[in-house]
Amino acid sequence: MNLFDHIRQLYQAELYEDFIHLFSLVLSLSENNEECELLTLAQKYQCFVYCGNACFQLGEYRKAVRAFKKSFLLKKAINKVKGKCGTTQDLTSEVDVKFRVYQCHMKLKETSEALQVLESISTKQRTAKINLALARLYQHDGRDRSALTCYKEVLREHPLGLVAVRELLTLGMRGPDVMSAIMATAPFFSNCEWLTGLIRCYASMATREHVMAISSLRSLETKPGLRDNIHLQDCLAEALFMAGQYTEAAMAFLRIRALDPFHMKNMDLYAYTLSREKRTKDLQILSQQLMEVNEQAVEPWVCMGYYSLNSINKQNERLVRTVYCAQKAYSINPQCTQALLLKGAALQELNRMQDALLHFHEAVSRAPDRFETYQGIIDCYIASHRLRDAVTLATRAFSHLGCTARTSTLLASVLAKSPTTVAKAKPYLEKALKMDPFYLEAVYIMCDILSQEQDYDRGIALVRQALQTQTDARLHVLLGDFLTHTNQYQDALDHYHIALSLDPSSIQAREGMERVEKHNEMGLEGSYDVEVEDVPGSDNEPDFDGSDMESTWSDTEFSQP
Repeated sequence: MNLFDHIRQLYQAELYEDFIHLFSLVLSLSENNEECELLTLAQKYQCFVYCGNACFQLGEYRKAVRAFKKSFLLKKAINKVKGKCGTTQDLTSEVDVKFRVYQCHMKLKETSEALQVLESISTKQRTAKINLALARLYQHDGRDRSALTCYKEVLREHPLGLVAVRELLTLGMRGPDVMSAIMATAPFFSNCEWLTGLIRCYASMATREHVMAISSLRSLETKPGLRDNIHLQDCLAEALFMAGQYTEAAMAFLRIRALDPFHMKNMDLYAYTLSREKRTKDLQILSQQLMEVNEQAVEPWVCMGYYSLNSINKQNERLVRTVYCAQKAYSINPQCTQALLLKGAALQELNRMQDALLHFHEAVSRAPDRFETYQGIIDCYIASHRLRDAVTLATRAFSHLGCTARTSTLLASVLAKSPTTVAKAKPYLEKALKMDPFYLEAVYIMCDILSQEQDYDRGIALVRQALQTQTDARLHVLLGDFLTHTNQYQDALDHYHIALSLDPSSIQAREGMERVEKHNEMGLEGSYDVEVEDVPGSDNEPDFDGSDMESTWSDTEFSQP
């Protein structure tokens, strides 16, 4: 065994620090003593590649890039004196070294440099992983046509590359065309029902037809062996979330957690659903469990941020913690939309509206198909009394995301804020309720409008219809209010009681009860006075002048029982 063999053994044994120390000594001896040639040119090249890989494994990415660049210089020298520097067939290819340099730049968040390195690889030398990496970088830069070309190359080489399949559909390629591309390389998959069903689901999600995607996934679940498949369950939970069915999405995510406690993908979305339902304890447990799995991922930090946002600590303290968690998640992955939404929500509560708007706008640019990004901006506009801007953005969301119960209600909610446009809100709410009669946000806003118009009977009918399938404290409060206006006081009181049993902290329910009880007391007093006045006088009754009665009341001590 020669010196190079010992150096290589240290690297192969993953004793990276020992390798780096030894190679540093050997390199110094070689460079300072020309007569002592310890390593050949080829061996020196390979050692620099090993050194770069060792630094990468130790997290020293800039040192790794420097080592790789030195290896490139040596490779040029080797090419010039080919045949004179010994065998070169066992050397790491320059393409593999460039891919490692790309990985270093990605770790350092230097996407431009990473793209330049990959583009320097000739088209004929690009492997599937290089094309996939290029496609993602092109997609990040908005160069969709170049991304399409690279994803197609991945699919041509690997027809079951599901990441490439899904991204091609996201970029606008039709489902049948993707299936044809797969069949061209692997025709024996033409009768594969689960594959066609999965591609149909991907295509529906790409075109924002989330209800259709949910239907396709439910159908796939019935296939033998696929019921508890993690990937299908994750797709189903994501589709439910994107469709605005947050409660059902939370149940799907919970099922994923039961099947695989180490699953991380989309757990930031799960945290959002828990936050909406104010399930603080579940958020605390989830964040702790995710931290134990991988604290270098974005999902644990987003979950921890939502836990802080919902905790009962001092407002500034919990919001500062929320901002920190969101920033940490963003630093790990700047593509994480949920981190931007989380930080925007915290800044909004801190009344830093301009900063919150910046984060929500960035979220829209990164994820223009996410409803929550538009909702965040509109909430900021309304809080800043910028109703015209809010209407403009709500109209844009309605146009881009399509006419759904959520988008119609979002636009109606903004129009209902101004007396001059409240009449325009009703058609959108009616459209929303026609698409989904049980969409609560639409019911709430429509009830507010009907209350303003004093159309109490229609309000009662609307709330009773919603209560047929859902139990909600706010619905019972609204029904109690409408019943109070129609003088149905006992029924109103019953619904206020139900609301308090569902949500003991409901201030509206308590205020409604107090109004009804006060009215009942006034009604009883009024009826008693009338009865006394209507009693006819009797000749046998003594004539009171009131003096004795006054003295009796004045002598009474009300402190006594």
